[in-house]
Amino acid sequence: MSPNPVYRELQQHLDKLPIGFPAVPSGVEIEILQYFFTTGEAKLALCLTLKNSSVSVIIKRYKLKYQETLSSDKTSIVLNDMFMKGVINRGGKNGRFSYQNAMLVIGMFEFNVDHLKKELLVKLQRYLDEGFGEEFFKASLPQLRTSPHLKAVIPEHEIDTYDNIKNFVRTTKKSIQVANCVCKQGEEILGNPCKQVDNIEICLMIGGENFMARDQAREISKDECLDILDMAEDKGLVLQPGNTREPFCICLCCGCCCGVITTAKKFPDPARFFATNYFVEIKEEDCVGCGICIKRCQIEALTLHADIKKVSVDLNRCIGCGLCVTKCPTRAAVLVKKEKETVPPLNIALLYLSILKGKVGKKKMIINMLKMLTGGQL
Repeated sequence: MSPNPVYRELQQHLDKLPIGFPAVPSGVEIEILQYFFTTGEAKLALCLTLKNSSVSVIIKRYKLKYQETLSSDKTSIVLNDMFMKGVINRGGKNGRFSYQNAMLVIGMFEFNVDHLKKELLVKLQRYLDEGFGEEFFKASLPQLRTSPHLKAVIPEHEIDTYDNIKNFVRTTKKSIQVANCVCKQGEEILGNPCKQVDNIEICLMIGGENFMARDQAREISKDECLDILDMAEDKGLVLQPGNTREPFCICLCCGCCCGVITTAKKFPDPARFFATNYFVEIKEEDCVGCGICIKRCQIEALTLHADIKKVSVDLNRCIGCGLCVTKCPTRAAVLVKKEKETVPPLNIALLYLSILKGKVGKKKMIINMLKMLTGGQL
């Protein structure tokens, strides 16, 4: 039996978002949409855009599109149910909510933390391999950036504010939340528990009210957040905050679970997919070939030459996280700042506008934005 054509229309609609939802030969993308949305929910999702819209605006779009009139109360209930199960975004507070489409990543996948099922994870892995991985990595800007662990940064470096994650935590006025890492949780369900940490409650969010609303996170103090960052350095986790000057999240990533790193590692030059201002150098005269750095590198950028007991670095793979530096007993590993600095966008709106511009071109991006600002759809 063929799926309802509304799912193909929704796939094409979501494919216009900054990180799209491309069709693949097997059709698994439709299976994923059927998993997330009922046909009625899919029709409502087609009336949402990247911009938060009120319930009354969504009802007007629905009537224009389907020649059907929805009640405000029932529509509010359905939209809230869709938000609670993690398939759309929500803004506003005190019952005055507005709604927008969510991307698959960062979006629906992360919003399903604590509710993951093996059935979904298998479909997502197929989709990643068949086409979504290519879509994710072709973005002109990554959604996350790699910031160095501060223990790896020598005093001579004047570290930029957006790479100084601990200072950001100390000075932010926003609330901080922690949730289970969806990548580690998913791999554990598939029988591949994380090799770096046992406790997976390490995903940090800044102002993550929506996760709190879904009871998927708890608020923590700045001191507890700083303790988690210290643990990440000790256990060998890469710091990947949101790629904005005031990050919206701080992911603590490993090479065994993180979808970004595990997928990037399959390429011969994964460093090109990461926004980072650093790389590592190995001082051959000080290297004793102990291999500690090899175990700590999450992206397989280091090679131990056993015959000469020296380590070399592949700069096509190094993402400048500093994990190899912080535990090097002879200080042979040194973090070096790049001559050309990568400056992140100011906020998440500008980040996604930049990605969209790179995807469709400036003219089409402007047209799409005008449609959204005037209540039209993508």
